[in-house]
Amino acid sequence: MKHQPEHEPRAKFHTVIARMVALTARTAPWGFVLFVTSSLLFTALLVADLHFVRVLVNQLPRFAAGSLDYRSVLETVIVLGSVSVLFMIMNGCANLLYEYLEKRVAGRMTMEMAQKAVRVDLVRFESSILYDTIEKAANGRERSFSAMEAVVFSIIFHGGYFLFLGLYLVRLEPLLVLGIFASFLPVALSRYVRTRAFYRTEGRVAIQRRRMHHFEACMTDRDYLCETRTADATSFFMGQYRASLAEYNREMWRTETRTAVIDLALKLLTLAGYVGVLLLLVHFLFTDAISAGLFGAVYFALANIFKWFEELFGRLGWAHESSAFAGNYFSYLGAPERSYGSETLRRDAPITLDDVRFTYPGTDAPAVDGVSLVIPRGQTVAIVGRNGAGKTTLARLIGGLLVPDDGRVLSGGVDLRCASRESATAGLSAVFQRHQRYRLSLLENVTISEPPPEEDGPAFDDPTTPGRLDRALDQAGLRSVADRLASGLETTLSKEFGGTELSGGEWQRVAIARGLYRAHDTIILDEPTAAIDPIEETRVFRAFVEASRERTAVIVTHRLGSVRAADRIVVMDAGRVVEDGTHDALMRADGVYAGMFRAQARWYDRDGDMHAPAIVLR
Repeated sequence: MKHQPEHEPRAKFHTVIARMVALTARTAPWGFVLFVTSSLLFTALLVADLHFVRVLVNQLPRFAAGSLDYRSVLETVIVLGSVSVLFMIMNGCANLLYEYLEKRVAGRMTMEMAQKAVRVDLVRFESSILYDTIEKAANGRERSFSAMEAVVFSIIFHGGYFLFLGLYLVRLEPLLVLGIFASFLPVALSRYVRTRAFYRTEGRVAIQRRRMHHFEACMTDRDYLCETRTADATSFFMGQYRASLAEYNREMWRTETRTAVIDLALKLLTLAGYVGVLLLLVHFLFTDAISAGLFGAVYFALANIFKWFEELFGRLGWAHESSAFAGNYFSYLGAPERSYGSETLRRDAPITLDDVRFTYPGTDAPAVDGVSLVIPRGQTVAIVGRNGAGKTTLARLIGGLLVPDDGRVLSGGVDLRCASRESATAGLSAVFQRHQRYRLSLLENVTISEPPPEEDGPAFDDPTTPGRLDRALDQAGLRSVADRLASGLETTLSKEFGGTELSGGEWQRVAIARGLYRAHDTIILDEPTAAIDPIEETRVFRAFVEASRERTAVIVTHRLGSVRAADRIVVMDAGRVVEDGTHDALMRADGVYAGMFRAQARWYDRDGDMHAPAIVLR
């Protein structure tokens, strides 16, 4: 059985923060500079506030005694007021800056996740482990910037403030400094305990959260809604959603309860420390260890000092907790990728499979078992067989989308494993049964691989292949659909975005047109006409074979009425090639293919047209 690693290695706290700092600086350099500058200004304003409170408290007795005029006191009050106003202004600016940077960084992280998905070996998507990793990475992406911001702001703002405070007070009364700082050690310990607890919980609830999202979609998403309502399955999915939600809440509540008890006990210690500092401050005043001005400054600032201490440890605790989630994001980015070579792969060449074997993760039986084939350049090959015979897997191996466990797949003598990243998919096109319905215009849906110029030049033509889009539309039978749409090719194919919706068969024609439009020397069609009626299927297949002349084409299908147009038919069973030849030769052999064809023969005449009525999927 092929195994996948159970999880990606966890990134360390300092590594996560350092990488987020670098990412933010690269994404918005001037925004990051302003963020650091604003944090420094916050520190300066707090220091100024503490200093001028002390000055004011020292001035008041002298003013009351008449040895100081009111203007000096008024100036100090104005300065203190200005500091407060500047602090509020800076706070508003900092909030705007935070929103700006967070959105920029989140956008970049989303793009990096998408780029990573392209580089991950396709076979890893066959395992739920990767989906758990992606789920946790997406959750971590949402908390990564806040973790970095909390650390950087705390180092500059809180760190600068408490460094000044410590240097300022230690010269006057060292015991006071120790008392203040010792009071908040329980808070730091509480945040550490909470972080470790919730990181472990995240690993357990990721799959439940993904199940909840799926069941919610089953009840509300338009792709599921018709079938859910027809089957009266809303109550079933509601029950599944509630069960997943209950399990999710149970895990989260268990963690919340444990950490809340510890947090409460440690906060009581902090409260005792706060009271102890107040008593210590009064003691120092009565023993003349500190002046009345310093007593007043520290007393009035004490609430803020404890607030900033609590915020500091709260921020750092949140940062440590969030960095654990953010670490999932970087762990995902660091996950193993498909390895590429340096050779240039040519698709306009013969394809050779040499004793190829492939087994999906978590299974024992090989999907492809010891297949050897040579496909000459320009040949149209149909791969047929019963469900589970290995047809799709073989086609993906031929295209290089999967890498064989044993054996080799070569194109033009180059092992697909040795192909460079740039040439690995160059010249390759494909149409899959589970094609995508992009909520874009019809033009964008077809030309997504090579968008035409927006302004200059013909809207649909490539200078090297004039009329490529027109031919793709005609060959896929999509021209009549484009002509009836309100805005033609510019019509958005989604009612959710103010456009229109196509039928299942029309969407399949869009997918076929997309595959034919892409410049290619080799094309793979995996059940490309499953949603098209057999009469139209015959026309599409004939047009496809005609369009594929001098190109290599691999067609996967279980409907045999049209495969006679192929140059060659490969029959698979249990991962092995059991028959190989033309339609006529295989019928004369009277083997697996002949039996399958005769089972479907009552639906077709010798030209591939229907005798009996067909069920047309719309």
